[in-house]
Amino acid sequence: MKTKNRKGFTLVELVVVIAIIGVLAAILIPTMMSYVKKSRMRTANANAKVLFNTAKTSATGYVADGFVAHDISTSGDPVDLPSKASDDYEKKVYEDIAKVMKQNGSGTGKVALYVDEQTYIGYAQWTSIKNASEGDSGLIIGQYPDPPKTVDESESVVFGTKFGPA
Repeated sequence: MKTKNRKGFTLVELVVVIAIIGVLAAILIPTMMSYVKKSRMRTANANAKVLFNTAKTSATGYVADGFVAHDISTSGDPVDLPSKASDDYEKKVYEDIAKVMKQNGSGTGKVALYVDEQTYIGYAQWTSIKNASEGDSGLIIGQYPDPPKTVDESESVVFGTKFGPA
């Protein structure tokens, strides 16, 4: 009797393996996309908190140094903010924000900021989309204080308008 010494996989075995990989991919890809969006939302909220705390600390410090306080409301790339300043008080606050965001490795994105003259409390928003403009929604936007807690809430935030929890 002749014995055949065949090596390799049969067509049926290959089809079964491909089918299993396809089922796993169909399950895992949407789950991974959800994780990516949640991660982007958390990063945006963290960046917004850094922006807010930097602006609040800077504003308070510069008032203590004798600068005249006033409301600050702006949006744009943190690196470009100092060129938008209307006076030395704003310029110093914006320079501090640009310096911190550059150190944080988050220099590519957009910030919307409001600081109240009386309480130095307002809000800061951050999105990683560099060409975002005020009034945009559908982006993943982080905010501090009162950050969005879900991706859907984050995407419902209107850039440049304070988000409030429902």
